Amino acid sequence: MLPVVLTLGLLAFASLGAVAPQVGIYAAFVTAGLGALLHATFSRTRLPVSGPTSATALTLAALVAQLATDPRLAPGTGAGVQGIVALCGLALLLSGALQVGFAQLGLARLARVVPQPVLAGFMNSAALLIVLSQLPLLLDLPLGSRPGFDTLRLAHPWALALGLGTAVGIWLLARGWPRLPAPLLGLLAGTAVHALCSALGGAPSLGANIGQLPSAWPWPPALLPLLSPSGFALLQDNAAPVLVTALALAALGALESSLNLRAMDQLFNDRHKPRRELIAVGCANMACGLFGGLPLAATRTRALATVQAGGRGRPAALVGAAALGLLYVAGGPLLAVLPLPVLAGVMLVVALGLADRWTGRLLARWWAGDRSRDLALGLGVTALVVGTTLWKGMPAGIGLGVLLSLLAFAWRMNRSLVHDRYLASARPSRRIYPASVEARLRPLREGIVVFELDGALFFGSGDRLLDEADALDAGCRCLVLDLRRVNAIDESGAMAVQSVVGRARGRGILVELAGLSEGSAPALALQTFGPALTHWPDADRAIEAAEQHLLTQTEGAGDVRAMAEVPLAEASLLAGLDTTEVAVVAARLLPRHLETGEVLFAEGEPGDRLYVLSRGSVSILSAPDRAGRTQRYLSVSPGMMIGETAMLDGGGRTASAVADAPTDVHALTLDALDALGRSHPELAIRLHRNVARHLSQRLRGAAGAWRTSAR
Repeated sequence: MLPVVLTLGLLAFASLGAVAPQVGIYAAFVTAGLGALLHATFSRTRLPVSGPTSATALTLAALVAQLATDPRLAPGTGAGVQGIVALCGLALLLSGALQVGFAQLGLARLARVVPQPVLAGFMNSAALLIVLSQLPLLLDLPLGSRPGFDTLRLAHPWALALGLGTAVGIWLLARGWPRLPAPLLGLLAGTAVHALCSALGGAPSLGANIGQLPSAWPWPPALLPLLSPSGFALLQDNAAPVLVTALALAALGALESSLNLRAMDQLFNDRHKPRRELIAVGCANMACGLFGGLPLAATRTRALATVQAGGRGRPAALVGAAALGLLYVAGGPLLAVLPLPVLAGVMLVVALGLADRWTGRLLARWWAGDRSRDLALGLGVTALVVGTTLWKGMPAGIGLGVLLSLLAFAWRMNRSLVHDRYLASARPSRRIYPASVEARLRPLREGIVVFELDGALFFGSGDRLLDEADALDAGCRCLVLDLRRVNAIDESGAMAVQSVVGRARGRGILVELAGLSEGSAPALALQTFGPALTHWPDADRAIEAAEQHLLTQTEGAGDVRAMAEVPLAEASLLAGLDTTEVAVVAARLLPRHLETGEVLFAEGEPGDRLYVLSRGSVSILSAPDRAGRTQRYLSVSPGMMIGETAMLDGGGRTASAVADAPTDVHALTLDALDALGRSHPELAIRLHRNVARHLSQRLRGAAGAWRTSAR
């Protein structure tokens, strides 16, 4: 972890110019050593490792750059540098206190619900900012300067070659031998090349070294300059950026720690306690602020490095933190000779690893031709976060991203509420009606509208449902709300349903609800806050109820009552037969009575007979699923027949038949039909013709529904 620690210190305080290595590397080791030691002491995770991170270092760098514009904090003076360090330490101290407060208020889990486009934009902008901040080091320009046409003439191309070569070498080494410490080996190799070229008198310049570092062990004087009268005035004038940075560091640190701890939970098959761990991070950050360090967060990269080196628990974290602290004290002369372009090359690899992979997958889909609205929205929010961050800084970019994500969420919920809308003429119920009733019902189905809802029915989408219901034309007589795709209903959503029912009744429209599982959270919410309505198990049953309602409201209402019982002579099997022929067939029919819920035949049974209904109703159902639910294929009314397909082709029953109410059926076996063929061949032919006509009518009805649905 040594190369990353060194470069993050330079990254945070690059605006200080020539003194940046002394101030920044000291701050980095305070966090990597002392801060990580305190965090490992208070944390209760399996491997409590932490340290400075790229995103928080960049946020602190923005504050340093802003403070450096104050004439009283000129980086070229000792007092100015001390003032900047003191104000940065105060921001870090406040961020730690805020993180402890977040934990006490139960907000530790909020970091887990950051929208993915915001997180992607945050990661990508951090990677870009790291690359931009390393350009002066790669070009061997004065620290704190910005590359431009006037400064490029001072650049050293050989320093750029050394930095880029270091980055490429680390990347290749990490890909080929992932268990080796590639950053450290790249740092040593780049330093060796730099030292060799420096030893050759006429070699071109490969960039500057870090230079002499302070040798004193950290002592908490970081905030002392603020206690003087001039320091208090500085604090008053710069309170706003300090407070904004503190809030940003608290939020970013909590977010990074939460995400990295979740990754480590998967690595160790563990589960951390968010509140306890955020308190540990906050306490460590307060200590780092007192000592003038960098922001600290739980780090996944340090955990992986520790595991690869054989560490498995708290002792490994404690020893690792102590080793980095001792390295700063005892290894100062060795650190002083490290080349700045080599450290910049290390940071280029860090930036590459920080880039968001999710964004890359979205860009690949866009390049492949996907122009969906959701894909464009995700990429657009990510791009806006990146652009705003590069322009106005991390807090502004993340704030804008969260706002845009909330607006996008509300838009998606509002847009996707009505998943589908269709008429019952396109998808009628699975009830099979007698031909006379079906003829009357066919035009009436144009007045049955079905809304298939999807997503959450809540305060952000209830108005959409009201708008759709108000837009129903005057021909609508029944509205079915299919709620099977609705995963949540709040009080506002339930009230929206109630408003739809009330406004529809005022227009003479019947509303039927369907699709919610009994006892589910949406069903309970609707039962508590919504209207008292009959709720059907699925849209099919609700559409059937609407069909029955319309039949009772028309001149053919008598057909509904007549369907409860149909004389055997009027059944479809016996259509066109005279009284004598009816008597011949009836003598060979086997009567059977069924109670509600009784099985007429089960799936897989031999199909050696058909049944004619004279009273009641029978539904053809699928086998129960794991939850015990069945799917209705069709329901048969009195006067109709079922089971004829299996009898004709000799196959088994493809579904089960269950009585919906007390039912009377009459069975015609295959043997009886064959006997009729021998004794009354003309009559048998007419029976076969009636069976064929019955199947043809069902096929035509299904084809008509498909054609209407396609339109």
